[in-house]
Amino acid sequence: MRASSVSRVLYGVVGAVVSAGSLAGQQPVSIQFGASPGAAVRTITSARGTMVFHEINEAGQRIGDSVMGEMTALAGVTHRILEAQAGGYVVEVRYDSLKTRARLVGQNWKEDVWFGAAQDAARVTVDARLRPAGGTGGGLPADPVANGGIASWRGVELPDRPVSPGDTWTVTTVYRLPAQLGQLLDIAIRDSLIAPATVRLDSVTVRPADSLMYFTVLQTLPSATLPAVDAGDSATVELVGSQAASLVWSTGWNGYVSGASQARLVGRLQSRTAAGTPRMAEIHWTLSSRLQVRL
Repeated sequence: MRASSVSRVLYGVVGAVVSAGSLAGQQPVSIQFGASPGAAVRTITSARGTMVFHEINEAGQRIGDSVMGEMTALAGVTHRILEAQAGGYVVEVRYDSLKTRARLVGQNWKEDVWFGAAQDAARVTVDARLRPAGGTGGGLPADPVANGGIASWRGVELPDRPVSPGDTWTVTTVYRLPAQLGQLLDIAIRDSLIAPATVRLDSVTVRPADSLMYFTVLQTLPSATLPAVDAGDSATVELVGSQAASLVWSTGWNGYVSGASQARLVGRLQSRTAAGTPRMAEIHWTLSSRLQVRL
């Protein structure tokens, strides 16, 4: 792909307005969305999660052996700018493929493969700082990669001021609880957590045709008690957790070109069967994700 074409490619829904001179001098840069209609890019996101599940007694002691679950996911996603409106941009998000595998240790892998169709796309409108103005879905499947993975940061809100290396800004995000917990243990959790995340511009590497900006994102999830369903019975889950991500921004690509994240959740499940028998368990969930641009 020629440099003139690369400069028009957009990853996700993020754009930056910077200049080589300001980068070279490490001066504050303004990062804003600004893409032309028709710009598009395809990305591949992979994820791997592990879960440890301990039964515990009423005294809070672990009993029996722990059960461990695993999952993997691989998704191909295309983001395309459809139009520029007054104060916003309409972006189409289309999954062309999504493959997941999950199992509890000792059981067979369960696989799910999904291929996109023309009608299976979502549209979202964002402003110059990537704040969503609304969106509509077209039957997209639940995304196990986005639930707690690097895809969660595709729409991270951009700063409202020019920033230099070392500067940080805070955004409020909705953390979607990993659907894999339910797939692995027949537990349905029907909520998400709203928590602040801190974004930091770590450094800038200046190159003649393509400068790179390195970001980190840190998020601590607040303690929360959420309603759940445990194998058909009413339950509650108490959760705490954190997430960290690193992202590389390219001025040549005008978007993120790679990234990685890891999320950790610790939860306590409490439920009671129809016969009144209590059940308690401790859940430890770790999800690692990686993102790359695919030509």
